[in-house]
Amino acid sequence: MGTSASKAKGEFADWHAIAAALAQRVARSQPSARPRIIGIAGSQGSGKSTLARIVVEHFREQGISATSVSLDDFYLTQAERVALANAVHPLLRTRGVPGTHDTGWLGRVVTSMQGQDGQQQVELQLPEFDKGRDDRAGQRNVSCELLVLEGWCLGVSAQPAGQLREPINALERQEDGDGVWRTWVNEQIALHYQPLWQQVDYWLQLRSPSFAQVVQWRGEQEQQIAPAQRMDAVALQRFIDHYQRLTQWQWDGPVLGPGLAVSLAADHCVSKVVEVSPETTDSG
Repeated sequence: MGTSASKAKGEFADWHAIAAALAQRVARSQPSARPRIIGIAGSQGSGKSTLARIVVEHFREQGISATSVSLDDFYLTQAERVALANAVHPLLRTRGVPGTHDTGWLGRVVTSMQGQDGQQQVELQLPEFDKGRDDRAGQRNVSCELLVLEGWCLGVSAQPAGQLREPINALERQEDGDGVWRTWVNEQIALHYQPLWQQVDYWLQLRSPSFAQVVQWRGEQEQQIAPAQRMDAVALQRFIDHYQRLTQWQWDGPVLGPGLAVSLAADHCVSKVVEVSPETTDSG
């Protein structure tokens, strides 16, 4: 076990260094000043889930009970998305964009975490989503002092209306030519997502080198799914197109803070880390 653990730390040395420094800093702070929610934002394939697991591991080593959950786990059920597709726009059948998550459930979770102070444990019910089946797979009950929340559109803000007019890829041109889908998604961000981001105490924002790199990384992720449940190249590109607009928009927006802005190289190694203060965030 020791050898395996050492190998794992070697493979993700950058993640471990970031997580260890953060956990030690939090452990030294007064309980009343400790973050209750840490948000990890980054594009598809950037390593958010791995980083979240490692951050939790280091907090536990410091004696702070922590658990992680993905924004993906809050996806609406397949039946709920089918109903949404019929009522609003066919593209909403596909999981991913804002509006396809159960923000009511997510809101209850973050409110529960922020409703306590110091080292008090919070009992949470967290959903679980099976991407292979493309449906919710149940829920789990956890108790923690700190929650690590990760997601590809975590922290995203609504775009100005004028930026929604022109489609940015084949999916938008062919299946959302009138902009109904992207306009509705944008409204959901403003109404139901941005208020939740205000409850995140500390951010780790991962920046990929390019959107072409995102496509490659997401393709590598797909290979980890059972062969019978994998998307082919055409289906995968169409799926990724759902995410392009908001991924690039988030890169162009202000950095999330307080926290760390982490730039990634093509090999997933960290190329740069910048500490972000509230003042930096406010200044854009």
